[in-house]
Amino acid sequence: MVKRMKENRETVKIANFEEINEEKVLFRWMAPERAFQKREKDYWITAITILVLVGMILFLIKEFFLIMALLSILFLYYVLSTTPPEIVENKITNRGVYFGAKRYDWGMLERFWLGKSLKMEAIFFETVLKFPRQISLIINPQDSETIKKIVGKRLPMLEYSPTFIDKITKWVGERLPLENRPDN
Repeated sequence: MVKRMKENRETVKIANFEEINEEKVLFRWMAPERAFQKREKDYWITAITILVLVGMILFLIKEFFLIMALLSILFLYYVLSTTPPEIVENKITNRGVYFGAKRYDWGMLERFWLGKSLKMEAIFFETVLKFPRQISLIINPQDSETIKKIVGKRLPMLEYSPTFIDKITKWVGERLPLENRPDN
């Protein structure tokens, strides 16, 4: 009888051990790998005009490296705005969050919030890593409640509170629009 109880305990331990080590997908979806918004010709004309004016001022004070940095940033933004992102599979498992093939364990993530990135719904994760400090995954708007419920069991949800830089960016964007916006 004692021998049979030991065998049952060992069987239960082995079954629980296999269950713990098994990675289970809780939710998966296909989405673009980054937020994307195609820009119109007027946007680029305005951006280049502003860069030329700022560049002339920087040229007068002999800040050539700063001019090159601004040109590089504009070129990078142009490439990202004209090249559509690839579609990747994102998933949430019992071990962490997958962004394509890259996995972030739950221990690496501190908190999350839902928001918009270039008019696309996204979920943002703050990490404990120095880089990347923040991860954003594009989500389908109809899946946001499901994802919020699943991730909310593992991480605290933070309501988005804009930082000083976010507030300044929004203020400048409202006062100096680079493209025509349709009235809402």
